[in-house]
Amino acid sequence: MITLPSHYAEVEAVYSQTLGANYRTIAITSAAPSEGKSTLAEALVKRAQASDKKVLLVELNTFNPVLKSRLQEAVNAPMPTQKSASQVAQSQAAQGQVNTGIINLNEQGYSVLPVSNDAMTIKKYREASLLIEAINQWLSEFDCIVFDTASLAMLNQHNIPACTVCQVCDGAIMVVEAGKTPANLIEEGIEKLVAKQVNIVGTVVNDKSNPSLLDEMIRESHKLDAWLPKMMSKLRAKLANVVMLNVAV
Repeated sequence: MITLPSHYAEVEAVYSQTLGANYRTIAITSAAPSEGKSTLAEALVKRAQASDKKVLLVELNTFNPVLKSRLQEAVNAPMPTQKSASQVAQSQAAQGQVNTGIINLNEQGYSVLPVSNDAMTIKKYREASLLIEAINQWLSEFDCIVFDTASLAMLNQHNIPACTVCQVCDGAIMVVEAGKTPANLIEEGIEKLVAKQVNIVGTVVNDKSNPSLLDEMIRESHKLDAWLPKMMSKLRAKLANVVMLNVAV
């Protein structure tokens, strides 16, 4: 998973309209899988933590549990200067926190609740009323909660519907990967959220597959380096200073 710095203007914009505007719960979802939900969720959590908020990142994506996978990697190959996820969990268990499943990542400054493999827990969170009960319990300890959900297109008995999570939150953000996500999936996703009367705060466009015109021109210029290396180098330097070229194509 790519790490998105919390100081980016885009992250600041999302934060100021959600957790920075006194939202206590926000869901990050998408129309299709692998569009950058987890990346945005983690960046938003770090931005909230920078404002001295006590934040909980909850993973409710059983289809692609990125957070759980990363914690498992920490267990298998812990850094020598810090505790592994399992050691953190054991330490919390000694303090009476064994049943919560929440792991305090002290080195990161926030807490996480990885997705559960327990069928009963998944079934519980599929019910809006029961999920609300869990949220109220978490909010007694945390200032705000960010949910990393499954995509709106993933509907099966083993998943927790993103619509349900979005419905019980103060607001929801949809991530869309430009140039990749089919328009019909975006429309269907929005329709699902509207049907559940979800407060759609906005949409974040992931342009990793949609390079700027500048990037494309620089890429093409490298093809002439074998014949005109100095000229192409000067050309790239000039192109980098043209603001109008920094637009997505």
